[in-house]
Amino acid sequence: MHVLYTQELYQALEYARSIDQDTGKRMMIQLEIDQPMFFQTIFKTFPPIITERNEDMANLFMDLCFDVACVYKKVFGNTPKFKDDPTWMERQAGLLDKELKPLMEGRFINDKRSQKMKEDFFKPKAGELQQNALLQFLNEGVDDMAADTQSDESTVDLTKTMLFVVVRLFTNLYSKPALQ
Repeated sequence: MHVLYTQELYQALEYARSIDQDTGKRMMIQLEIDQPMFFQTIFKTFPPIITERNEDMANLFMDLCFDVACVYKKVFGNTPKFKDDPTWMERQAGLLDKELKPLMEGRFINDKRSQKMKEDFFKPKAGELQQNALLQFLNEGVDDMAADTQSDESTVDLTKTMLFVVVRLFTNLYSKPALQ
């Protein structure tokens, strides 16, 4: 696993955009077979949260998650299998819960502390790679949609945060040493 360089990212994104519908469906079915809890979280749990605020943004979120899945498959190969580490997603959920809970409770603490907690959430953890070019591409897509649909700032922030979590999860999935 390595940080994606620009040319590699664009080639993988072109690959994602060139996939026909049948190939895309097979790829998503295989992802669900390989990582059922991971798939459920990204494609079944996250989108309804965004849909409550803006259905167009939720659809974009799912499209961008598909792009992320294609990028990782194209660059890093097939998805690691659930059977190889059946508690991986549970551990990831526990780590995310520890990080997200204080952010959700941010309204009960002062703004300075809340801002510091948000900054810490987006910083790479020890041994973790951060795919900044991919995140920039995703965020630009969200910004473009927000401009077209006049989405409110909180929905844009929520969508970007969820995409950050998706990229982090994919990176951790493909980076076995970072999982422990």
